[in-house]
Amino acid sequence: MSRNVFDNPSFFSKYMELRKDYNHNDLLEHPEMEKLCPDVRGKRVLDLGCGYGSYARSFIERGASYYLGIDSSESMIRKANAENAGDNIEYKLMNLEDLDSFECRFDLAYSSLVFHYIDDFDKLLRAIHSILNNDGILLFSQMHPIISASNGYSGYFEGEYFAFSSYQEEGRREGHWFKQKVISYHRKMSTIMNALASNGFLIEKVLEPLPSLEAVRELPALEKDLVRPTFLIVRARRI
Repeated sequence: MSRNVFDNPSFFSKYMELRKDYNHNDLLEHPEMEKLCPDVRGKRVLDLGCGYGSYARSFIERGASYYLGIDSSESMIRKANAENAGDNIEYKLMNLEDLDSFECRFDLAYSSLVFHYIDDFDKLLRAIHSILNNDGILLFSQMHPIISASNGYSGYFEGEYFAFSSYQEEGRREGHWFKQKVISYHRKMSTIMNALASNGFLIEKVLEPLPSLEAVRELPALEKDLVRPTFLIVRARRI
C-alpha cells in the first residue's frame, strides 16, 4: 500500500487542528451532503475514504444496520477505531483502488472529498457499481473541476474576479498543503457525468453549493464561494 500523506505525523497533526475550527467542510460541504443523503434505516453503508470516522455514529444513529469505513491512512483508521467505534461499525485499511476485491454488498456508498485523489475514475465507478445493491445510492463530493483545473488547486483571484487555467487539460495535478506535496486529478464536469452514466448510474442530483450568509459570517473565506464553487456534490442511483 502506498504511503498516505496523512500518515506523516506533522501533516496529520496540522490537519486535525484545522478540523477543530470552522471550515469549508462543516459549513458548506457537509450540510449539502446531509440534504441529499437517503433514508438509511435498515441499510448497509460504505464510507469511501472515511478518515477518522466522523460520520460513522451519525449513520448508525439514523438507523443504518451496518457501517463500514475504508481509508488508506493508518493514522486515520487508528483514530477512527479509538474515537468513533461502536456497535455495527467497522473500519478497514485499504486503498480505494482495490475496491474491486470486495465481495459484500451495500445500499449506500458515501464519499466526502476523496474522488479527486483517484487516478482511474472509471475503475472506481465500476467497483462501486458491483458492490451496490439494486437501486443503491452513490453520494459523493469532490473538489469542483473549476478548482482542480489549475495547477496548485485553487486558481486565483484578480481583484473581484476568479481566474483559472488548463480546464480542458485533464490529468494529474500537484499542489502543496501544510508544506507537503499532494497529488490530485482534474476531470472536466462532462467527464465526471459521462463516466457515471457509462458505468451504470442514473444521475439524480448535482449540486455546486452556495454558502448561506450565516456561514459567510462564521467563516469570511466562504465569500469566495459566492463567486465560484469549491465543491461538486453528486447523488446517483445504481441501475
